[in-house]
Amino acid sequence: MEESKKNSIIKAIVMMILAAMVVLGLFMLFTRNGSKSNTQEEDRELTEVQKITTLDLSKNYPQTPAAVADLYLKTMQVMYKQTYTDEEFDSMAQVLKGIFDTELIAQQNDWPNGLKTEVQDKKDGDYSIPVYEVDKNDARQTTEDGEEISNVFADVSLRHGTSSTKYTYLFILRKNSEDKWKLMGWTSQEKAE
Repeated sequence: MEESKKNSIIKAIVMMILAAMVVLGLFMLFTRNGSKSNTQEEDRELTEVQKITTLDLSKNYPQTPAAVADLYLKTMQVMYKQTYTDEEFDSMAQVLKGIFDTELIAQQNDWPNGLKTEVQDKKDGDYSIPVYEVDKNDARQTTEDGEEISNVFADVSLRHGTSSTKYTYLFILRKNSEDKWKLMGWTSQEKAE
């Protein structure tokens, strides 16, 4: 009888250990899935539109003339090809306005409606900017009349339907009183093949 009592105790202990392992396994399964979904939400990538519309230039202004030119081209690339709401368009237009020099802003007759018309014409005509490259190493800086001026070159591929044309852009920037580089204007020329 004592032998059967011993076996019963051993069986009970083994059963308790197995039950504890099942409970622990279920606990780990539920907590891991719960934390995984939170992590996925936190790590979720912003869309290209959201990357621009959530940009706070007062905290994260581009530090170099090339970075300002890059932000301009990235915004235009997104505007030409992505889908967005009117509010998101307005936010992107404000980002562009934030990197424009006061003289360039003054020259904009119907801002942002003129930009909206230009972008809509490009979208309707199936234009896009599939690729661009800002020359970060060749920013030429000079001082003219006490103002710091920088010239930045960029190669831009403009696609219309299925054909692409390559352009060289020259961006002219000026450092303002807050030491921020602002776009004064740009010119473009078709690249020779």
